[in-house]
Amino acid sequence: MTNNILDVLTFMFDILFESAEQDSAQEVDDDLLKSHLSDAGFDADRIEKALNWLENIAALQDGRITAFDTTHNSMRIYNELEKNKLDAKARGFIMFMENMGQLSASQREIVIDQVMSLEDSKLTIDDLKWVVMMVIGNSAETPVPAQWIESVVFYDDNPTLQ
Repeated sequence: MTNNILDVLTFMFDILFESAEQDSAQEVDDDLLKSHLSDAGFDADRIEKALNWLENIAALQDGRITAFDTTHNSMRIYNELEKNKLDAKARGFIMFMENMGQLSASQREIVIDQVMSLEDSKLTIDDLKWVVMMVIGNSAETPVPAQWIESVVFYDDNPTLQ
């Protein structure tokens, strides 16, 4: 990734995690966060796009924006644009998360919607894992242990994915 929205988001989460570890009582406000991101070399346009992207996840989770209507036992058919952006390994990862009960059908659609809104033409599996983590982390739908999410996102040789 080269200074794209996910770069900004991952750097932002690093700042927020460091802040939480140092002083849990102090929250990082938007202006301070934007200042940190700007100091790190991200341009204002990318920062705004990243914050809007993240707000869109929250809007989808809150139901203010309706994702695709899904039901249990449905089968997801990817269109050509989605297949071009999400290769077979990425689609398999999404199916794995759904089959494990860690990603609901509506969350799957939010993940796909958010991936499609990214500017990159292709996404790496690591990028996809970050998107999934952000969607699950912003969901009130099903609490997922943070340790399990971290193991899926941060470890390359995760035996559950093989």
